[in-house]
Amino acid sequence: MAKDVFSIPIFFIVFREALEAVIVIAVLLSLVESIVARRTPSMTAPSTVDEKAEPKVDGEQSSSDEKSDEIDEETGLDRQSLVRKLRLQIFLGAGAGLLISLIIGAAFIAVWFTQVRDLFGANEEVWEGVFNLVASILIFVMGLTMLRMDTARERWRIKLERAFAVKTAKADKEGKSVKWLLFTLPFITVLREGLEAVVFIGGVSLGQAATAIPLAAIVGLIVGLTIGFIIYKTSSRVGLSIFLIASTWLLLLIGAGLFSKAVGNFQQDKFNKLVGGDVAEAGTGPGSYSTDGNIWHLNCCSPEDKLSGHGWGVFAGLFGWSNDGSVGTVLAYIFYWWTAIAALVFMKYREGRLGKKKGAA
Repeated sequence: MAKDVFSIPIFFIVFREALEAVIVIAVLLSLVESIVARRTPSMTAPSTVDEKAEPKVDGEQSSSDEKSDEIDEETGLDRQSLVRKLRLQIFLGAGAGLLISLIIGAAFIAVWFTQVRDLFGANEEVWEGVFNLVASILIFVMGLTMLRMDTARERWRIKLERAFAVKTAKADKEGKSVKWLLFTLPFITVLREGLEAVVFIGGVSLGQAATAIPLAAIVGLIVGLTIGFIIYKTSSRVGLSIFLIASTWLLLLIGAGLFSKAVGNFQQDKFNKLVGGDVAEAGTGPGSYSTDGNIWHLNCCSPEDKLSGHGWGVFAGLFGWSNDGSVGTVLAYIFYWWTAIAALVFMKYREGRLGKKKGAA
């Protein structure tokens, strides 16, 4: 099934963390120029002694200008060389952080799917409901925070400038090299983003197949790095804002479906205990579902059908589709969206933008 090959929630989680890590690296790369400018004093500034000295003849003046040009050229080359070295430190730090976070993530997922998941077989519906509930909450948080990614570059610039100023002063006092600061800052930041992604992936993957993780994680990483590079080169926020709004909308659709599905799992577990565990073998016809509080039931279009449910499984993974709807699942779906709307209104109010027009100052 398609949902067992590619997990859309995991794709967006890895994409979001990769994008933020790239934004941090982009900010550090842009700070390198100012760092070098501050630490490489101009060697061509005119001195007051020369101004008061006797006027030079034309030959001496020409020779002085040539020497000044040579000094300018050498200084420019020195600065370019220093910039390249500092940028290399940034990339090395980011690469080391990414490598360690990938190793930790792979180890965590391997242990989870080989050692832990088999413990939940006795109460499959209950545990699947718990997993879907946890995943829906994590996706809710991820979706709302993704909306602020378009301002992340400025926030990280301010944060990193402050952190670098403090650490640079400390390094100067202790005699340490600045290049190690440019290694440790991206290393720690990328490692933190990677571990955060591992935590979110662990929560979302609780109710999914292990085969759905690798491809989604790889594609999310590639897309996040690509879009981050485009942002670094263009400094455009308009296209990014549209993309993030669409991504948040899709994430909330997935989260609402998982929340509704969690309620359905709890209801199905209650029904299974009432009529016996063999009800799962009854197919999708009469007797396979509870009529208590049931709103609709279709004898087709079941995502659980292993023969013809592959297409519906995609809809189930994206939007929480089920051929069986109850009062509880429908109300859960509506409640999730009302909570999302309330959270978005509160965020806008907290930022002081509620009721303001775009053109307002």
